[in-house]
Amino acid sequence: MADDYTWLVQQLNLSSPVYIHIVDHSSMGAPIVHDSIKETFRNTFKGTLILSGGYDAKRAESDLAAGKGDLIAFGMGFLANPDLVQRLKTGAALNVPDRETLYTPGPKGYTDYPVLQE
Repeated sequence: MADDYTWLVQQLNLSSPVYIHIVDHSSMGAPIVHDSIKETFRNTFKGTLILSGGYDAKRAESDLAAGKGDLIAFGMGFLANPDLVQRLKTGAALNVPDRETLYTPGPKGYTDYPVLQE
């Protein structure tokens, strides 16, 4: 399988994409994106590698420090925590995303999460 991913990344490199975003939703029940696949992308891809899926501040810092990716994306984390950067910096508790309202129309689930008090 590693050979297949190496070939795929080599082909992607030919078109010089600025970034590849690997989404690992195994924390939500999707199949696992194995570390070996991520390593193949990291070692072969010439652009920016973005990782996401189930990250908290500690794991994000660890994976960045280890060079596993260039950036970490926090999709649901930002939806539930409009002040996510401040929360991560201060170690404040995170709001839990309401999965019933994720990616649905209307303001519920986008603008109704509490923010930290100043």
